[in-house]
Amino acid sequence: MGRIKINENLVLELAGYIGKIILECGGETYRAEDLVDKVCRYYGLKTNSFAVLTSIITSVKGKEKKFYTCVEKIKVRAINIEKISKINNLVRNIQEYSFEEFFIKIKEVDKEKAYSFIYIFIGNCLAAGAFAFFFKGNIRDCIGSFIGGALISLLCFYGNKLQINNFFINLVGGIICSLNAYFFLRIGLINNMSISIISTLMLLVPGIAFTNSIRDLIAGDLVSGIARGVEAFMVGTALAIGSGIVLSIIKTMGGL
Repeated sequence: MGRIKINENLVLELAGYIGKIILECGGETYRAEDLVDKVCRYYGLKTNSFAVLTSIITSVKGKEKKFYTCVEKIKVRAINIEKISKINNLVRNIQEYSFEEFFIKIKEVDKEKAYSFIYIFIGNCLAAGAFAFFFKGNIRDCIGSFIGGALISLLCFYGNKLQINNFFINLVGGIICSLNAYFFLRIGLINNMSISIISTLMLLVPGIAFTNSIRDLIAGDLVSGIARGVEAFMVGTALAIGSGIVLSIIKTMGGL
């Protein structure tokens, strides 16, 4: 398909699709808007785009001075930095592809599957164990945190599969982290619950969401920046409530 035959609707479909992928993969809203604008400008269209966490709206002015608008709803959001990087590279080198080739490349990136559960499971276990060493724990703290990472992996896997609200997943995650640490304290594997709890909770801490919130605010996207900040705060609150409930019950029962 030559560039002359490309119409506004096709370009708008492509641009909106790219913006949707970026937001679904946890990218910043200003990045999604920037990539959408770059694609539209490359094909000679004047564009305005507006992105928030749950949708992206793109409007272009055609060659006949007609306006076209595309709205993409973001229903699922995750973190996939690799996809964001690949989309960025494709848009930067858009001149190397025809329209059809470029669209196919974008679809290929979108269809790429994330790491399988076993890789995520092993990564979470190793990360939790490593955090125990980082917080000056010993090998026994590492083992307790390692097992806690395994439990968190299972929770997230089945929680996402059942489409459970993220707040409740993190709430239960906080409960599991505290119960896991208390169990190993009772059997004498660890001497300090705090290290095991904190090491496992680090897997659920919304670090990327908080960082993207700051980046959106700096870029002037106040709505998205505040929304991401509130989302990170809610996750932190859920973790604190979950852990606090267990610790309060244990303390009341004289377990601490």
